Amino acid sequence: MAVSQGGDPGKPPLVLLGFRNAVGGVGNITGPYRGYLFYWKTTRIQVIDAIATALWPFLGQEKREQFLVVSRLAGKLLPLDLIAPRSQSDETERAWAAGFFDGEGSVGVGGDNFLRRAYRQPSMEIPQSSAQGIPDSLQHFQTVVGVGSITGPHPPRNPWARLPSYRWEVGGHRKVEAVAGLLWPWLGCVKRSQIEWALSLVHEGLVRGAHKSVADREA
Repeated sequence: MAVSQGGDPGKPPLVLLGFRNAVGGVGNITGPYRGYLFYWKTTRIQVIDAIATALWPFLGQEKREQFLVVSRLAGKLLPLDLIAPRSQSDETERAWAAGFFDGEGSVGVGGDNFLRRAYRQPSMEIPQSSAQGIPDSLQHFQTVVGVGSITGPHPPRNPWARLPSYRWEVGGHRKVEAVAGLLWPWLGCVKRSQIEWALSLVHEGLVRGAHKSVADREA
């Protein structure tokens, strides 16, 4: 079982440190590989079974299927129901979405021409690879946050990727602020800093009164 995350050399990503803490401090964090990629991983069968059982109510369809397939190949199958319902409380769903965005999401600012700061717009996106259509995790995230669109399939972005990718994405300061506000209590400090940075650039234009999105004009 492994979880990967990009980071700075000599500085394991906080997302991986937080994940290891959440699963009881088990597993090792190694890296960087290729100069930036870190892994949390464990090969201990009992630990893998315990983590899968603890996370099962929050896992999407793809990860559940992967675990059950590997368990069968290993000749050991836990009594876990593939179609068991997910935890449905609003707080739990938002915490799940925040963790998903912490690990997989990114924040950016479009139109970053310093001569036209008033036209900058923040954006958020989450990429996921799949050979079987739109990943369940992206659809579930979109349902939880209530905004954004899912695009794809897109060709792989890097030479190590083999599967087509899909992306949940949203743009515009009002929608980004809405998603950030929904997830904020559970976001880590890295994603919080990225969101604050993006919104600070955009609001610089808003304060000057020159920034008007289509949504602003129609409001």
